Amino acid sequence: RMTIVRLWGGEVNLTGLYVFGVVALVMCGLKLTVFDHSTWWLVILPLAIFVGFHVTYGVVRFIYLTFAKLPEQSEEEQAALDEVHDLNPHYWISMLFFTVFADNAVRWLEGSEDAYSFWLFSGDSKVLVVFGGLSVLILFFYWSRIGQVLRQPD
Repeated sequence: RMTIVRLWGGEVNLTGLYVFGVVALVMCGLKLTVFDHSTWWLVILPLAIFVGFHVTYGVVRFIYLTFAKLPEQSEEEQAALDEVHDLNPHYWISMLFFTVFADNAVRWLEGSEDAYSFWLFSGDSKVLVVFGGLSVLILFFYWSRIGQVLRQPD
């Protein structure tokens, strides 16, 4: 069963928080027992990804809905629309870009010159800006797609 909390006029599915929290606890256990060389930044990275992505999602949603001139809708119509767009690929692609952004942010904060992640440019500030920007851009595409559906006559 999914746990949903209403926040800023939208809903946040806390099932993801539970999953990311369990991953962070497992990483904490591994750091304390097996992997001493990993940093605490990497341990809290799963929770940071979840919280950071949802804050970014909320900000983009607020900006889009503030400036888009959309017709008023009832609560039932909005709930039905949210269900339709839960599995939108724009949302998941944006989350993937945000995950790469967050991983690079951790590498950048650590200041390591070694590329010890899954690719050569880990921690490079240019890559950080590109993936952060792509995540926000894709979220705007996500909301513009929802806006197109809202503008269509019934």
